[in-house]
Amino acid sequence: MQQKDTTRRGDTRERLILAAEKLFGEHGIHGVTLKQINEAAGQRNESALHYHFGSKASLLAAIFEHRVRVIDERRVAYLDEVMRKGEEHDLRAVVIATFLPMAELLDTEEGVRFVRFLAQALNDPEIDLPSLALRSEFAGIRHTASLLTASLGDLPPEIAIQRQRFLVEMIVSSLAIWTRHHGAASDVAARTLFLANLFDSIVGFLTAPVSAETLNALKRATKKKDRK
Repeated sequence: MQQKDTTRRGDTRERLILAAEKLFGEHGIHGVTLKQINEAAGQRNESALHYHFGSKASLLAAIFEHRVRVIDERRVAYLDEVMRKGEEHDLRAVVIATFLPMAELLDTEEGVRFVRFLAQALNDPEIDLPSLALRSEFAGIRHTASLLTASLGDLPPEIAIQRQRFLVEMIVSSLAIWTRHHGAASDVAARTLFLANLFDSIVGFLTAPVSAETLNALKRATKKKDRK
């Protein structure tokens, strides 16, 4: 009897996560009430969300972990293949291993919902999605972060960090915009072209030379920061 109750609680928690993910992706993080999420998850008890998550922030973290755990397992497999081939210094290979597992979400409606949720989280001033990703404890994210950091070793540290943040923003925004295209989940040829070009663009972005203008701006920003 106790086992059945535990299973039911687990099912309720997952229904709440999936309902919140869909509603947040459609209406924004602050465009959805906890009551609407409860109703979408088929919960009559208005305290269900509070019981399972305690706060909206914990709910957002649960959605992220629910999807990213599976994505990261796939990322680890791609990274293992990169390391097996000795391609850890091939930036494009590392970029593909890093982001292809997320791009593969475009194959399913559930994946599309998560990408749209991420885009809404990215646009929320109270959520620092790049930091959340870069500081993640998932093994695949940590490994790819170290490989990408090594590839940017010739850049000033502040520029390298900023580019990694841009990278997360670029990927999430690009994938979310692509989901709006007619046939995004079924047009394999168009999606393959889109992803290949996106990965090329990321490599070009990461390896772009730092201009004198940017270096001068960095010096001014550093001086201003030191004076505080």
